[in-house]
Amino acid sequence: MQAAARLLLLLLQLQLLLFLLCGSYAAGLDCALKDDEISCSSEEKCVKMRYVCDGDSDCADGEDEDPDLCLTYKTHFGCERGEVTCKRNGEIECLKVLQYCQQTDPPCEGNVDPKMCKVLIDNTIQRFSSIVVPADGIPEPSWRESELLGDDLVANFNNTISHPDCPDMYTIVGDQCLSVFSVGKVSWGEARAFCKMIGGDLLTFKSVTHFSTVLQHLQHHQLTTDFWLGGRQREKGRGWNWIDESPMVLGSPYWAVRRKDDCQVRNVTTALHTTRQANRATCYHYQQAPDLTPLGYCAALSYQHYFYMTDEDCLQQKSPLCVAS
Repeated sequence: MQAAARLLLLLLQLQLLLFLLCGSYAAGLDCALKDDEISCSSEEKCVKMRYVCDGDSDCADGEDEDPDLCLTYKTHFGCERGEVTCKRNGEIECLKVLQYCQQTDPPCEGNVDPKMCKVLIDNTIQRFSSIVVPADGIPEPSWRESELLGDDLVANFNNTISHPDCPDMYTIVGDQCLSVFSVGKVSWGEARAFCKMIGGDLLTFKSVTHFSTVLQHLQHHQLTTDFWLGGRQREKGRGWNWIDESPMVLGSPYWAVRRKDDCQVRNVTTALHTTRQANRATCYHYQQAPDLTPLGYCAALSYQHYFYMTDEDCLQQKSPLCVAS
């Protein structure tokens, strides 16, 4: 009877894994260049190619108006709009930029920046400063990059959701069994539901040592996703609590620092219990999460901030970080 129950549990976990994986991929938008569309890298949104570099930001982070991208995109090299000159086998012709990038044996000779080719081959608008291309200037096909990501997933499997001393879907991190489910991305509520379905709950931190151990594990295995934690602010201004209702420690060394366009003066309270402005009322642009006006009401570990904690919109898509009960 126990064997049958265990088999049923494994089947349910496999179905859940497939559901999350399929749901993650299904959530992605199918933007097609043949339909004059390209996707934003900062959000799930398709943008018409004619709106790229038109002076108005259509993507959340404005990558469609990136100056370096637009310098290349608006250069026509004597051809029609959207076409560039391609020299191959001693002949010169005008081609669509994507066709230019796809030519091989021999490739096109011309002035198109290889980074522009990567944008078009990936069909995703990207800031040029974030794009890395090989030394020979020819971007790798996107399917090859996808296969490399698959190899990384297999290599990290035993370090994220498998260990002989832990339940299924968990691995050892310090003295706990954690499920570092980096391959699925869901909202905070869905992440907590997932953790409960596999016999745990979202991770909470009880000490700086515990926090440091988890960060070192994520960094050592070079994970690059954001993770939901079991912390939240139920109501604005009511303080941050873990899911067991114990208070969350604010400030260093747990919470990330963000740079703001506006600045704030910091106050300090002296040993005589008087409050004064710090450093002659210097106005600082760097502020520590969570903000007085939070960006969101759920706590996460942010890869952008080296896995320090940030306040995030609870409906954002991030990976569950579960601890076994």
